[in-house]
Amino acid sequence: MSLSLKKQFEVRLDLVAPSEVVGTDFAGAGRRILVPCPQGELTGPDFHGTMMCAGIDHQLVRDDGVTEINASYGFKLDDGRAVYIHVEGIRAVPDELVETVKAGGAVDPKQFYYVTTPTFEVYDESLAWMTKKIFVCDAVRLPDCVLLTYYTVEQENDHPALD
Repeated sequence: MSLSLKKQFEVRLDLVAPSEVVGTDFAGAGRRILVPCPQGELTGPDFHGTMMCAGIDHQLVRDDGVTEINASYGFKLDDGRAVYIHVEGIRAVPDELVETVKAGGAVDPKQFYYVTTPTFEVYDESLAWMTKKIFVCDAVRLPDCVLLTYYTVEQENDHPALD
């Protein structure tokens, strides 16, 4: 079996609000923060849509500097269809940048490993394909937005045992 990635669509989260700290370093739990995402746009080859209401990103910044991502967004497509996206993943930096991240300092986006695994709820049969594949998402945090690129994991049934 061979696996490959196929780009499917992109999301741009604009006006990402400053995070709000829920709690800090209780019994080694890290720092829990909420990041409101009030505006967003979804763009694919066959569809376009805008974020409904707002999205929210629940993050846990661990003691080792790794941020656990848990975020949810709803999108209304231009043709009226809707998609709900939930992602889980991590954002991490090299060890030498951990203290900078933990202190809330700026780090070059190229230094981050930022990957999530999304799941989808769809409300139209034409979007059901999104629930029948494994997706991964490559993300980058810029000063004014977050850019997310969604890929399906494609499988080629070419294992020698299948011959």
